[in-house]
Amino acid sequence: MKKASFIIALSILGSSISFGKTASNKKRVADLTVIEAYNQQTNAGIPGRPSKTDVHIVLKWNVKTYPETFFWRGDVGFLPCQTEKAHKLNKKKNTTIVKGVDYETVAAAGDEIHKGDTLMLVPIIGGKYPVPKEIPADAKNTLYYKTNGSGWKSVKIKTLTTKEAIAMP
Repeated sequence: MKKASFIIALSILGSSISFGKTASNKKRVADLTVIEAYNQQTNAGIPGRPSKTDVHIVLKWNVKTYPETFFWRGDVGFLPCQTEKAHKLNKKKNTTIVKGVDYETVAAAGDEIHKGDTLMLVPIIGGKYPVPKEIPADAKNTLYYKTNGSGWKSVKIKTLTTKEAIAMP
């Protein structure tokens, strides 16, 4: 009887160990991959108009669930992001590309974000958006987003490069 109990206990333990290995071997795919993040100054084409500097974040969306919203927590506050689909420019085929521009936006993203899409996010200055309680007060250079009713998720942007200024026509 003791031998049978021992064998049953051993088989339960063995099956739970192998089940645990299977579950832990699954890698969690990151929702997004940051391709590049940079500041770029745009000089006004009209004399006397001030220039402006924007943050640009280019990322690849990696999961089936599409994002509901993106916010940038930088030096200026908690800002919503304009989200557009983007494509990498082919500099070999197009010789008129402005230096310092690597991606072009092709369409507003809206609800049409799918796994594998490349997105360009630009924080929009204006309006008042209170920082949610879940966001640390000292958070800087961090992209916050929500998916499918989730809580806030974040990606710290370690380096914001500065690209060459571009001129508006």
